[in-house]
Amino acid sequence: MLNTNQLLRLILKILKSDLSQSELNLYIRYCASLSTAYLFSRRKAGKLGSEYDRADEAKMQQLALDSIAELFARDDKGIFYKLIQYFEPLQDQIKADEDEALFMTRRLVVAHTKQSLARAFQQNDPSGARIYRNLSLVHKRDPEIKLAKHWDEDYFYLQNESGKTVFPDDFNPSKPEIVWDNALFMLENSRKDHDTLPGIVRDFLSELKQEDDHRHFISRSDLYKLLKYLMGLKTLSFETEYAGSTLENSENYEISQTDQEVYTDRIKTFFRYEINQRFVEKSKIDQNEANIYTEILDQYFEDLLMDGYAGKLPEYKVNSGFSEMKSAIWKIHRGRLEYLIKLGKKELQHQYEHDFPNTEPMRIEDQ
Repeated sequence: MLNTNQLLRLILKILKSDLSQSELNLYIRYCASLSTAYLFSRRKAGKLGSEYDRADEAKMQQLALDSIAELFARDDKGIFYKLIQYFEPLQDQIKADEDEALFMTRRLVVAHTKQSLARAFQQNDPSGARIYRNLSLVHKRDPEIKLAKHWDEDYFYLQNESGKTVFPDDFNPSKPEIVWDNALFMLENSRKDHDTLPGIVRDFLSELKQEDDHRHFISRSDLYKLLKYLMGLKTLSFETEYAGSTLENSENYEISQTDQEVYTDRIKTFFRYEINQRFVEKSKIDQNEANIYTEILDQYFEDLLMDGYAGKLPEYKVNSGFSEMKSAIWKIHRGRLEYLIKLGKKELQHQYEHDFPNTEPMRIEDQ
């Protein structure tokens, strides 16, 4: 295992492109050990795919190596450009405190391991990834749906009383968890009355709260498994801020899943052209930054069109190549991204009105 001084020296050699093959192997093994430890912690918390439940250490180490492989990409001059891009702004900080070399390396490795797992999840199970992403936003869309950590797990519960309650003490913590079949029955009934995930989850948690024989909260992982089992490939949409629209008139502006996919592909093409014309050709950003722009905007508009709701830009920054960027620099990129999002929404509106001239305009939620 490397000590902090050895780690610092390796990082400084990376920045100078003066790393021998043996030193590179040493640094890769160190990063892989950090990634492997993180993967084991996720598995212990039940947050790793079921195919790794019984995986031995060799398989977990291979997953770790696959997860961080892109960190060691080189350009045509053999330079580790991703590592340099990350560590160069931090070199004064890590020189001043050797422990920072460890902290920053761990942060980089864990972030890329998370991103790799998210991409694999999206590719291997797109419908499951969509449900999981929607579920992670439910408590942000409904202030009475709460998400809290208890033991090593996150739990959902409903807190809609006027008086103050304490989780988990006031939510039957000594009672057993609701059994699968009963939970599935309750969730199926909730789905009959709602078309949006916040509504389904709220109704389910409300019913759960009436069950004196069970806890009044459910783990996030169990709720996800129930939703995945129940909904399968169904695309879920979120309620927008247009609170006046009802289910009866919402069909005037909603588009089918096939149309959603068409518009998603169109808007991705639109952004690649706009980013190149407005920023790359005018040397305002380099190609690597342009790729991150498209990555963020692709995910933003996929969420907006396929799920009905896109989060705030800082949420997308966390899972992008800008994750470690200083706030002052991020403000510049964020302003450009917000401008591109406005252009994209106008373009979608224009395309929709052209394709469906005799219908109500498409309503797109603004931030």
